[in-house]
Amino acid sequence: MLNYHSYESFSTQDGPWIRIVFFLQWCPFRCLYCQNPDTISTDKNKQISKEKILKLVYKEKEYFWKDWWVTFSWWECLLQIKELIPTLKLLKENWINTCLDTNGFLLNDDVKEALKYTDHVLPDIKGMTPELHKKITWTSNLTPLDFIRYIDEQWMNYRIRYVVVPWLTDNEIDIKNLWKFIQSLKNFQKINLLPYHTMAIEKRKKLWREYPLEWTPAAINDDIQKVKETLKNYIDEKSIQ
Repeated sequence: MLNYHSYESFSTQDGPWIRIVFFLQWCPFRCLYCQNPDTISTDKNKQISKEKILKLVYKEKEYFWKDWWVTFSWWECLLQIKELIPTLKLLKENWINTCLDTNGFLLNDDVKEALKYTDHVLPDIKGMTPELHKKITWTSNLTPLDFIRYIDEQWMNYRIRYVVVPWLTDNEIDIKNLWKFIQSLKNFQKINLLPYHTMAIEKRKKLWREYPLEWTPAAINDDIQKVKETLKNYIDEKSIQ
């Protein structure tokens, strides 16, 4: 049984094509800009079986363009990896395309087994330097970067996600470090530059939680373009979205 927060039938942001997305519970990261603090808790509020997931996917089939596409998201889905393995396997046995949206917090034998039944991966890079990553998440970036190296070595389909936060992740030094890491990958495909937004402020207040970036403005198109222009000096513009 997987512990989950909710699911969405019609998503175009969590992997290629239209997908049904299951937002799982629990996360070890404490990101400054976390937009879903209500999913961090380890409380087992709601659980769902792999059979129920399969049934829901078939029920929502009219939303899909051609094939059935499923993403497991919200961070960190790898914390439930032992439960995810049989779920992913069941989906693949039924010819359903699978995707993991992850921080890459774990890289062990169970994760490697789960990746055998995964078609796409959406790994996040919170910060390239250990100092920046720890400032943002309170955790190390060693395993997340090793996770990306591993899926790259396996020639998996993946897209790196990078949140552009004004005054925090958009400086030239960190973007150059990001480029150096990308350059070391053999199978790099695309990077998605995601604009930081302030939608989580009200949610945090309702949960009586402090919001460290309350005075940081939401990223605008100019912020994204600034990072894109820096990356364009080093990698193909077509691989930047």
